[in-house]
Amino acid sequence: MDYLSIANSSILYFLVFIVLISVLIVCLIFLRVSLRQAKALGISKEKIRSVIRSSFVFSIAPSIPIVIALIAMIGVLGKPFSWLRLSVIGSFQYELMTANIGANSMGVSGLGASGYNQYVFANSMWIMSLGIIWGMLMCIFFLGKFSNKLEQAKNKESHKTALIITALYFGMLSVFIGPPIIKGGIELYTLLVSAITFIVFEQIRIKWNVRWLNDYSFTLSMISGMAFAVIIGV
Repeated sequence: MDYLSIANSSILYFLVFIVLISVLIVCLIFLRVSLRQAKALGISKEKIRSVIRSSFVFSIAPSIPIVIALIAMIGVLGKPFSWLRLSVIGSFQYELMTANIGANSMGVSGLGASGYNQYVFANSMWIMSLGIIWGMLMCIFFLGKFSNKLEQAKNKESHKTALIITALYFGMLSVFIGPPIIKGGIELYTLLVSAITFIVFEQIRIKWNVRWLNDYSFTLSMISGMAFAVIIGV
């Protein structure tokens, strides 16, 4: 059986629909509570509308790479599961990385490669799902204590704390940047094109005070890198 027939099956659409509706309900509850609290604080309706409008506009830019990533994922992971992953939690880099781990652990070279059947697809789904829940659980049970300890550490030895956080950030960054640099080829060229494009847009923003680029530089650089990869790969 072709795994994509399962990946695009009605049962998956149904399960994804349940999850997305649940998330939408939670968002509406938060919105209602927030509006009620804003009114209790005496914030005017005009100010509330202005915040909603600006939030809506500025959410468009970060959504563009997500839509592009969704289009790229649909071909190998199907529509409903890709839709779920990028709608609720996760990122393009994480999803593809963990899905590939699921494939490699079962002896398949990568997503959609020879031997990537329904069992490998299921394994990718499990690894993608199980690998990301721990961050949420840690936040629920330990974020408060962690924040207090971090604040105490900042007050005592702020320079060491800044150094540790910076090291953690670059360690996480190296997970995504390291493989293209080592492999070379189109992955490295795509990374370089994206980086150069971002630098160019940032220089334009700074030199000519183009404020809207502050929200779109990253998005445009990502689109440029993807466009370059498609052109070179064809």
